[in-house]
Amino acid sequence: MDRAALSRTVRHLALFQVDSVNVFARAHEMPLFTRCGSYDPALLVDASTGRRPLLHETWAHVASLVDITLEPALRHRQASAVQEAWGEMLRISQERPDLVDEVVAQLARGPATARQVSAGERGMHPESWGWNWSQTKTALEWAWRSGRVAVAGRTASFEKVYALPERVLPPTIRSRPALSAREGHRALAARAVAALGVFTEDDLVDYFRTRRLPTRAALAELAEEGTVVPVTVDGQAGWWMRAGATVPRRIGAATLVSPFDPLIFHRPRALRLFDLDYRIEIYVPEHKRIFGYYSLPFLLGQDFVARVDLRARRQIGELEVAAVWREPGAEKSPDFPGWSAVARALADHLSVAASWRRLDRIRVTGVGDLAGQLAVALG
Repeated sequence: MDRAALSRTVRHLALFQVDSVNVFARAHEMPLFTRCGSYDPALLVDASTGRRPLLHETWAHVASLVDITLEPALRHRQASAVQEAWGEMLRISQERPDLVDEVVAQLARGPATARQVSAGERGMHPESWGWNWSQTKTALEWAWRSGRVAVAGRTASFEKVYALPERVLPPTIRSRPALSAREGHRALAARAVAALGVFTEDDLVDYFRTRRLPTRAALAELAEEGTVVPVTVDGQAGWWMRAGATVPRRIGAATLVSPFDPLIFHRPRALRLFDLDYRIEIYVPEHKRIFGYYSLPFLLGQDFVARVDLRARRQIGELEVAAVWREPGAEKSPDFPGWSAVARALADHLSVAASWRRLDRIRVTGVGDLAGQLAVALG
């Protein structure tokens, strides 16, 4: 995959959700692999931090790498950040505006993490990883959400590197006028329509986590001009489709999908459209987990047919299959090829996945009702 393919995927999806879990690959790295196959992750880093950025990290569908051309459409959210911020962030913004000013001023000396900004403060505790934020970290997050600072990248340990916006956003983007709230909602809705293809109003609202009433108004405008048309899915009304969208006779996909992929990150849509009842089990006690710590659904054709919990054992060059399960009900699809074929397709794709992560071998170590057949298919 080259930059041109990456650019096409960015134009299509508009965002990649960011998440810190890295047992196999980080969430924002996966959508490109899912759609384009093996690629050099440095290409994505350059696309978000290089001299000609295609993406920038902002608050859209939560923290996400977003098509940088959408930045003017998101500015109205920065102006009304107080409506979306949570308790401690609001308290800092209201009771400690001096601290917000101070952390922003410190970034004038150059990009820095919250830990680096905290280091010179009196009476402040350095940032702890996770949600145990220092006041400085909270002030920086507020400044980011309200548009006073930007995210210039991430460290090897996945800490945000904050910077002044003029150090991150190209002049060609910063010089564009901000869209009004109505215009912004319309622009975001149009991009979500292009990404989703088939969707409900709830799906449209969730894509960029926009407000329902202005998103509903934007949808009505798109329908009036013929950009979207109402359709039924399995006999159920309430669905829309991008006008002119091609419905293929056959889909030849065989790929792992991140739970934070735009295809399925809205769980009700995943259930309605794919009958995929997914729950992340990271916070579930191990003895109560069903599919694994961080299972990745496996898409074969147009159906999700399995879930596989992977571990990239980087120090020993091994891709470990900690669990692999048949997707409940997958065999009911008229296109279901049989479990042996599923195992073979998954084995072939895991070989590609292992190579992508620069791992030399694959080993099935865990449980699951597809584990035996996968082990045989892997040879």
